[in-house]
Amino acid sequence: MIVVDVVFFVLDLAVLYSVYVILASSLNLEYGEAGLPNFGKAAFFAVGAFSVGALSVRLGAVFVGMALEGDFKLNSLRWAMSVSQFVARNLFLGLGIFIATLIVAVVVGSVLGVLASYPALRLREDYLGMLLIAFSETIRIVARNYDPLVGGTFGAGVVDFLAWAGSPSREILLLFLSVVVAAIIWIVYYRLSASPFGRALRAMRDNELATESLGRNIVKLRMMAMMIGSAMASVAGVLYAYYVGTVNPDDFTTSKTFLITLMVIIGGSGNPYGPLVGPAVYLAFDRLIQFTKQRLILPFDPNYLSYIVLGVVLIIVVDRHPGGIVPEKPTLTLPRELRSLLRQRRVEETWNRQ
Repeated sequence: MIVVDVVFFVLDLAVLYSVYVILASSLNLEYGEAGLPNFGKAAFFAVGAFSVGALSVRLGAVFVGMALEGDFKLNSLRWAMSVSQFVARNLFLGLGIFIATLIVAVVVGSVLGVLASYPALRLREDYLGMLLIAFSETIRIVARNYDPLVGGTFGAGVVDFLAWAGSPSREILLLFLSVVVAAIIWIVYYRLSASPFGRALRAMRDNELATESLGRNIVKLRMMAMMIGSAMASVAGVLYAYYVGTVNPDDFTTSKTFLITLMVIIGGSGNPYGPLVGPAVYLAFDRLIQFTKQRLILPFDPNYLSYIVLGVVLIIVVDRHPGGIVPEKPTLTLPRELRSLLRQRRVEETWNRQ
């Protein structure tokens, strides 16, 4: 029994880590590379989850010919269980639902990212951050009060697209899928960071006027950064919704945005390896706090201990390592063949001196 609990604990940790890596990578592209303080990141994370909550049951019902009668917010969980029973007998039905919701989430997230980029053309830093917070809260409040979308305050059930695998194979497959998707997205982000596009984003972040004087289109750069980052966050929302099994608008408050920002700052803003380190540090402290807080006698609600500890960690990291645990470094722009040749020559010179 203990072995099973440990296995499921590791699976739970790995899936959450994959989701946070995607979110941190998306924010690092926007803030670390382009200098855009996207304090509305929770909204784009929510878009992916809302796409799953709004469509997985409805699409599944259409595919299996099941009539949905009644109020969505009162019946979505029951409908999700019914569709999941069909998925348990049909692998392709589950994969079709997953792929369809993923495509919708990426498209909607990209479109909203482009729309959110327009204020960034006129506003700077603090004003842009406040506007994007309002944008994020607007999407959450609309979803919370418009019941047909994701069930309002009741939330929405999610179809188990891996029901055909059974337990524990289902959990292992979900882990594998999450890790693979996170790895692909991080590699894409890494390649973008090392490309001319990434160098143009950092140039824009450091000096917009100089970048524009060299022929770069600032408007297009900002729009592309917001669009790509928003699409990445939407993918994280899809994985999170299928992992949790339900979607509730109250899970996507602005505190999620600041949590992701904390990961980026601790890991290293502007460094592609920062999104790998930041979520690991956060999850390590979070699980440690969850394990110990009920065993401590505190003069306040132990649920606030996480905020205190993480706040102290952030202060220490910013004070001792202003650039994060893995600070940003200059990007090598020489071709790989030339770098290898120079490295070989340095080795030969070292041997000759000896």
